[in-house]
Amino acid sequence: MVLPNRTKIVATLGPASRSDKQVEQMVRSGANVFRLNAAHADHATIVSDIRTVRGVAKRLRTSVGILVDLQGPKIRVGPLENAEPVWLRRGTHLTISTAPGVVGHAARRGEAVRLGTSYRGLAKDVATGERILLDDGYIELRVLEVAQDEIRARVVHGGLLKQYKGINLPGSQVSAASLSAKDRRDLKCALGAGADFIALSFVRAAEDVKRLKRLIRNASSEALVVAKIERPEAVSNLTEIISAADALMIARGDMGVELGPAAVPAVQKRIIQLAGEARKPVITATQMLESMITNPRPTRAEASDVANAIYDGTSAVMLSAETASGKYPIRVVRTMNQIVRRTETDMYRNWEYHRRRRRSARTSSVTEATVKAAAYAALEVEAKVMAVFTESGATAQLAAGERTPTRIVAFTPFQHIVQRLSLTWGVAAFRCSRTRTSHEMTLEGEQILQERKLAATGDHIAVVFGASRTKGMTNILNIRVLG
Repeated sequence: MVLPNRTKIVATLGPASRSDKQVEQMVRSGANVFRLNAAHADHATIVSDIRTVRGVAKRLRTSVGILVDLQGPKIRVGPLENAEPVWLRRGTHLTISTAPGVVGHAARRGEAVRLGTSYRGLAKDVATGERILLDDGYIELRVLEVAQDEIRARVVHGGLLKQYKGINLPGSQVSAASLSAKDRRDLKCALGAGADFIALSFVRAAEDVKRLKRLIRNASSEALVVAKIERPEAVSNLTEIISAADALMIARGDMGVELGPAAVPAVQKRIIQLAGEARKPVITATQMLESMITNPRPTRAEASDVANAIYDGTSAVMLSAETASGKYPIRVVRTMNQIVRRTETDMYRNWEYHRRRRRSARTSSVTEATVKAAAYAALEVEAKVMAVFTESGATAQLAAGERTPTRIVAFTPFQHIVQRLSLTWGVAAFRCSRTRTSHEMTLEGEQILQERKLAATGDHIAVVFGASRTKGMTNILNIRVLG
């Protein structure tokens, strides 16, 4: 067996990729986590997709994570008359109504264009002079006047508007709750079906994350929360959100609309750096290999984009429409895998340089000190792998934070922890039995390493575990030679 890439690949399932055969091919091509987008899938589809992924993973004797992405308070244009697109000309005026049941229509007989919206609070959240962006920012409006349930606006940059396209409010304080009624229903479905990660859209503050965590705990689930960073408020509250979340997603689509494309690279680098210091997984997402939705090869700029995120230290790279609705879902995963492997090969030719560039948080626990020592001891003896025994997955996550070139293999008695570690950089996780003694535990781990052909007789391995089952007390480092 060849260990997977250190940088994990998240692939989105959709109409182009959700068959059993396609999921298997994507796993074999390098996918580590599958994303299910609740904005485009009903509950039956979510349950079916999770069953498919679990069945494939069991058949291939591997661990695959499942991330359900909640839609969040997505603001959209309402329906249009006869579902026909409306042409918005620069300089013309239009009205957006928040009244229920409004069907938009084009200008006629001297009337202004009229649009409806799914968001009833729009008139409360915008003010005169502010911008409203439609369809991922391709169309820009400037607010002229706000009435009780209507907004009058002027078209600054026009274009063809289709029904149900998104509305963004850069610079406005959106009052909508981070979890809509639909999100709560989708969350219940996802948790009941056994999702490993729940992604929260349009996070604004740490309290949004904490609220979702309470709902997950109340449902007796151990799913982790991935906070999507896309709103200006989230960037302002980044430190607190990282502290509250289990993982981060750099959602560059809406971020680019809200902050402007020029701001995205710097924000991306900052999020990756802060997540690395906090030892938490971070996913870089949106338009990574966008051209492969319709083309069999990526652009050179896209390949560089993926590679640069890896050089910066992202834990995972994500494919969205490329696998969900694109023409080449298997090929795009294979292409992403090739870029990751090539980049990581180059990185670890000069690991010391990259290690010095990383800012490491101060050691604050016995476990952190043990893991740090193990990472360097493994390098000194040229250990084949660093074997980490963990019950919660926290020790493996700390080991990943060292970004050591020694491959990390985690052993845990719990299947949900195996799946959770599918998003953690550099970690290959396997389930083991809950043995009584550390000696039995080590022997079982060595047996799994040899069965999986991850280590052979005579290889050094660095073993990390705790002398007791007390959480946070990983305190033993043992360098062993496989017999």
